[in-house]
Amino acid sequence: MIGSTLHQKKVLLCPLNWGLGHAARSIPIAREFQKQGYSVDFASDGAPLELLRKEFPTARFFELPGFGITYPTNNIVINVGRKMIQFITALRAEHKVVREIVDQHKYDIVVSDNRFGCYSPDTYNIFITHQVNIMSSSGLLDPAVNIFNHHYIRKYHQCWIPDYPNSPGLTGQLGHDHILPHARYIGPVSRFSRARRPERFRLAAVLSGPEPQRSLLEKQLRQQLSRFPFPTVLIGGVVSEGVPVQREENMTHYPFMTSQELNEVMLESQIIVCRGGYTTIMDLVALGKKAICIPTPGQTEQEYLTRLYEEKRYFLRQEQHDLDLASALERIDAYTGIPMDIEQELMEKAVSDLKEYLPG
Repeated sequence: MIGSTLHQKKVLLCPLNWGLGHAARSIPIAREFQKQGYSVDFASDGAPLELLRKEFPTARFFELPGFGITYPTNNIVINVGRKMIQFITALRAEHKVVREIVDQHKYDIVVSDNRFGCYSPDTYNIFITHQVNIMSSSGLLDPAVNIFNHHYIRKYHQCWIPDYPNSPGLTGQLGHDHILPHARYIGPVSRFSRARRPERFRLAAVLSGPEPQRSLLEKQLRQQLSRFPFPTVLIGGVVSEGVPVQREENMTHYPFMTSQELNEVMLESQIIVCRGGYTTIMDLVALGKKAICIPTPGQTEQEYLTRLYEEKRYFLRQEQHDLDLASALERIDAYTGIPMDIEQELMEKAVSDLKEYLPG
């Protein structure tokens, strides 16, 4: 393996563009690499790349081919399957681009967050996922889907799972009871930290995820949040320049916030309204917040996780087509949030242990 021996070790971190969740959870991982003396650059596409530009203004950024997966239907098999040829083509193209980037800029480590083509024969390669066991809506396609999933995960030297090692952890069946020998649990990760703040908002709605479902939910939330007699806030999750903050009755709407700004607003809010994506769940754990979770229609992972957390009385779940925040507030006291703490030690050790695999 070609690697650096005398200069600072270099990491290329490649999050998937499937909403902002993969890029958001890449932030604390990138900061841990930096803390331990690595330089970190990024390769992605679309909004995740723009988010990371704002968080790491001195880093180098590379554009990867996009996958273009959207959620026009409530069936994940149809949503992904209808673009499978495009998906495979983009996977091969991103692999070619990553190899060219590594060859030109001499990276030592490539870290891929759910991008199957981001690895190189000249680097130490790490794949990050909380879905080592992917679930389809009916379960009938699970074996075939996971043959594909595990085939690509095995191309990497390590598979990092951002969860606690002991089952069920936070991911339940998604992240446990697998047959991958090179998997390593790095603990839940979050870009946020807990602190005491005075309460400014009763409800804070934080949007993320692929279109058109993100926009459909934003429209519903704007209508409902503006009717409440107490202060609410809506963060749209759209990385864009020059879009003004808007105020409607008691609701304040921010198109986008940096990690630090979002951390503060969520700390100042009593209840979070959000999707049921795993990155969002880890953020809720980090902040110790109650939440109303609305799974993205057709996204099996979110449907599974939100049902799991509702059964445990952690988070209240509502369907997007039947969203009623007023009724949710009447029932929210029966839910506790997740009574766990995020520990950094597992991730710190995973990064530290990489030194034994690298030359020099």
